[in-house]
Amino acid sequence: MTRTPSAHESERTLTRTSGLGLDKADTAALEKRAASRDSANADADAEAQTTSNGDIYDRFSPRTKAWIVAIVSYAGFIGPIASSSFLPSISIMADDLHTTPAVINYTVAIFIVSVAVAPIFWSPLAGFYGRKPVYLASMPIMVVASVGVAQSKSLGAIIGTRILQGIGSSCVLSVGAGTIGDLYRPTERANAMAWFYTGTLLGPALSPILAGIFTQYTALTWRATQYFLCAASALSLILLTVFFPETSHPPLPHDTAKKATGKKFVVYWFNPARSLLLLRYPNITMITIASSCVMLQMYCVVVPLATIMKEEYGVENAAIAGLIYLASGAGTLLGSRISGPYADYTVRKWMEKRGYRRPEDRLRASLVGAGIVQPLSGLAYGWILWSRRGGLAPICIMLFINGAGMLMPLTAYNTYLVDSAQKRSAEAIAVNNFWRYIFAAGASAAVLPLSKAVGFGWTMTIAAGLGWIGVAAAIVTLVYGEKWREAAARRFGTADDEKEDETEGGRAPESAAAIAAAGEENSLGRVLSHAAGRDVPPPPTPVHRDSADDHSEHEHGEPSHLPAIKDGLRRTPSRGAPVARTRSRPSTLPTVGEVLQRSTSLGGGSIHGGG
Repeated sequence: MTRTPSAHESERTLTRTSGLGLDKADTAALEKRAASRDSANADADAEAQTTSNGDIYDRFSPRTKAWIVAIVSYAGFIGPIASSSFLPSISIMADDLHTTPAVINYTVAIFIVSVAVAPIFWSPLAGFYGRKPVYLASMPIMVVASVGVAQSKSLGAIIGTRILQGIGSSCVLSVGAGTIGDLYRPTERANAMAWFYTGTLLGPALSPILAGIFTQYTALTWRATQYFLCAASALSLILLTVFFPETSHPPLPHDTAKKATGKKFVVYWFNPARSLLLLRYPNITMITIASSCVMLQMYCVVVPLATIMKEEYGVENAAIAGLIYLASGAGTLLGSRISGPYADYTVRKWMEKRGYRRPEDRLRASLVGAGIVQPLSGLAYGWILWSRRGGLAPICIMLFINGAGMLMPLTAYNTYLVDSAQKRSAEAIAVNNFWRYIFAAGASAAVLPLSKAVGFGWTMTIAAGLGWIGVAAAIVTLVYGEKWREAAARRFGTADDEKEDETEGGRAPESAAAIAAAGEENSLGRVLSHAAGRDVPPPPTPVHRDSADDHSEHEHGEPSHLPAIKDGLRRTPSRGAPVARTRSRPSTLPTVGEVLQRSTSLGGGSIHGGG
């Protein structure tokens, strides 16, 4: 149960911070807040008791959760539509803007780069202010930028407004996965994650169909697609404003900072590049590589399709060329229904076999899709196009199989990142999206020149080879990921959810209540110390591999208490062992890591299965 500090404790904390950077006004405000804190204790304790009595994942009914996932999936659907909206109309746009098709194709890559970079800003803001505020800040950008693209009369205007489109549409792509983590337990999460990524991955498949119809049958041609995106974004903004609740686990850092400073709004300054430091963890790096290779293959398939249909098969009608993408979209939809339940089943199966939950077991669900279905269907697709034999039927079949195979690894990879970096899941997804879309941008820019140089068959052979490199990275993580997480926890003091279980140094294990109370007091002290302009290291973080979900109830209501881990890796460093490295820096607010370490779970409740 969360404990609200008394006025006496707050005043004692203020005494420690006096003279260390607080001006008189801030000190007076903090003292005033401390004096009135006792009067709010009863309400805060009652609210905390409600949270502790009911599981944090049961705050919303299943129906409400499904509605939230539907809204987020729809919002995530818009950005990928914008990404591929130019594909069937590249030639028409080139004539309209007095440039070449190759240059228009590069604007697709520019959009993808902006989608890659922007989440590094959105994710820390979502961790500090909450999910809903950043959603409501990003969607208006998408609305305005879509109108700007439609009104553009020059290539420079197209590039500028497309960058804004990428910034506005990218928020949901990274923060949306954190929203799923807010709502569902790990053993339930993959199915919801699959639905979310169905929305984001159907965009590149369905966008050419819509864009082709608008281009071919409306007076505004390609500009009509951008007005459609404006309307779709406006609808998303309405849904998020009216029907979407805040899903972040309380308390939000912004609320804590407001209470500590007495201000109605606290501006959060942070270093966005700090998120990239997550790549020092080998398991996150390896899964980012694996996920990026999946996206690279996907864009090698969908980006050149309309151009190849026109040049090799004589398909001049933009709407007909766009309809061919429907096969890939149907495969993606099938993959979403297979990948989520299969990944959850795999986790439960190995959880029963081993006796505890290990996040790496989820990666087993990716091997068939990433190692067999996607690369082999891509190979067949490339060589069929190269040979020009069999007509459109085998091409559509391969597109369908490729779409289904693509989603199987992506669901497992993204859910693994949420599970293994639970407290920094939004940050991990942002880093993953950054590199994933950088790979996709490279594929978008290079696939047509490469296919003209070596042929589309060899181009897809190269893409399949890179895909198998990604599979190798996933297999290595499956084998060594657990040890990497343990080593990272000891070396860096990772921000994952860890549970106290001291067995060394002659120190008895502390009770859960004592740990929670100490954690709350340390949290208040850190916030006040940041307000005072000094940096306070976080408390040492022990290492473990079981999770709160391992001790919760199964889906059929039977209580479960899995046996403790017995291997030599589960241990807490002794009292004198260095756990976390901290660097003194002047700051008035928590760091990115401190904000995002509670981004999808309530502190102290581990749901990722390991350190």
